[in-house]
Amino acid sequence: MKVKANKLKKTPKRRDRKVKKSEAPGNLQPDEQNEILKACRKLSNILDPEELYAAFADVIKKKFAIRHLAIFLYRKTADTIELVFSESLGELNFQIKKNKSGLWKSILGGELFAVSDDAGNLLFSTEFKKLGLETLQSKLWVPLGMGEELVGLVTFGSKGANQPFDDADRYFLQQISAHAAVCLNTCLLYEKRQKEKEDLDKTLQNLSLLYSIGKAMNYISDLKKLLQFILGQAIEITSAEKGSLMLYEMETDRLDIRVVAGLEDDAFQEKVNNNEIKCRSFKPGEGIAGRVFASAKPIVVNNIKEDDVFVDSDASYVRSIVCIPMVVYNDVIGVINVTNKRHGKEFTDEDVEMLKAVADQAAVAINKAQLWDMAVTDSLTGLYVRRYFMVKLQEELLRAERYNNILSIVMADLDRFKNINDTYGHDAGDRVLKAIGKFLQQNIRDVDVIARYGGEEFVIMLPEAAEDAAYILAERIRKQFAELKLENFPQITISLGIATYPFDGTELEDLIKKADAAMYAAKRAGCNKVVKYTPDIKLVGETNI
Repeated sequence: MKVKANKLKKTPKRRDRKVKKSEAPGNLQPDEQNEILKACRKLSNILDPEELYAAFADVIKKKFAIRHLAIFLYRKTADTIELVFSESLGELNFQIKKNKSGLWKSILGGELFAVSDDAGNLLFSTEFKKLGLETLQSKLWVPLGMGEELVGLVTFGSKGANQPFDDADRYFLQQISAHAAVCLNTCLLYEKRQKEKEDLDKTLQNLSLLYSIGKAMNYISDLKKLLQFILGQAIEITSAEKGSLMLYEMETDRLDIRVVAGLEDDAFQEKVNNNEIKCRSFKPGEGIAGRVFASAKPIVVNNIKEDDVFVDSDASYVRSIVCIPMVVYNDVIGVINVTNKRHGKEFTDEDVEMLKAVADQAAVAINKAQLWDMAVTDSLTGLYVRRYFMVKLQEELLRAERYNNILSIVMADLDRFKNINDTYGHDAGDRVLKAIGKFLQQNIRDVDVIARYGGEEFVIMLPEAAEDAAYILAERIRKQFAELKLENFPQITISLGIATYPFDGTELEDLIKKADAAMYAAKRAGCNKVVKYTPDIKLVGETNI
């Protein structure tokens, strides 16, 4: 923009910043010139805009006993000047849009100008009344500029004791304001560079974090652990209080909550994650999560009470939420939900972008884990298949041999299960097996591995468990199993046999055969028993059962 010279008498022109001593209004004395120089040096050492505003105001107050002062910044993108600092004016909020008024022409003129005459009458009364600028209680306005670029504006109230500003005062205000404009421009540039550096550092940090998350996902094959890891990372990177991860079940056409995190009730959270408590599921399009699933687009709601699509906001203690779809091969497989940004803050666009990046990686990892899960787990009981169990058992035997550890095997078989199939049908038998698989999974340690060995027979590997520890676990399973209610079917019991490495054998097949023989010994003893292998027990095939 072109800076025009102001017509005020005796006001130095902006293009001639170096005013000669003989031209300085009132012929400033050396001490006054030193005062300007000292003030300029003070302002030059400040890089924080807020600190600069206060220091500039302090210089003016001490020099002229001015009570009312306001500083505006020019926002080029919005073409407005915005109030950023005021002195003794209370809470004000001004944004003055650039226009063709006489007031703006004076601002763009670049020189100090009066906004009221000696009698106190406003010279720009129409603009002042329209914008409410009388509250500034100003007498003089000084544009803050760098060359032809407008940086801001400063307004000054009455001089102490309501004395008029003389030419020397105006000269001082013009000169110190000109220097303040340079310092302010430097502050803003420094602030901009700092913000750019912070943004770059944040971007690099985010990229590093995403790389680490993606790398970690590749090493987690267990689906539940993978889901918990993904959700934990989503909560952490967004500084949320809690969250949930939902997967789409094609058979039921619903979104089911698979894992939750951040709940205050740890016991309840653990039960949800172990599928002991069934949470509400959602149809595609139902609620915010259902809508995200159906549209494959993220949704952010920073005030949940303003969105009537959210279900049970009061019961779930949700204030704000971000829902991100997980998409793989153009198919949405689930939704990541994080809720309640910490410290009362709102979720940002950066949070959404980071979550989208995590969700993209998560979708691929989850899809891979689901395929792996299908390959190694029994579709009916949800337990591992026999083939995968044998691989895990061989790995654990090698580890036990290397570190001189103990390991036990428990073979389990349902007693008289054939009666269920014969009496109620195979569909009923399948429902019973499914319930039993869930029961067994919930009653072993996290380090244990359980599989469906075949039919109604199961096998459990207990790493670092001696014979007595294995017996205690097996006996607990037997007792609780005997009390298990399975719809309206007759009570079912279970027989278990134990073999321990290295005392009962060191080879995989040998241990399996001996645990199996002990289990059949429990059946011969009347069923619903736990038997530890001993050398006097004949292996299957060596005697008639």
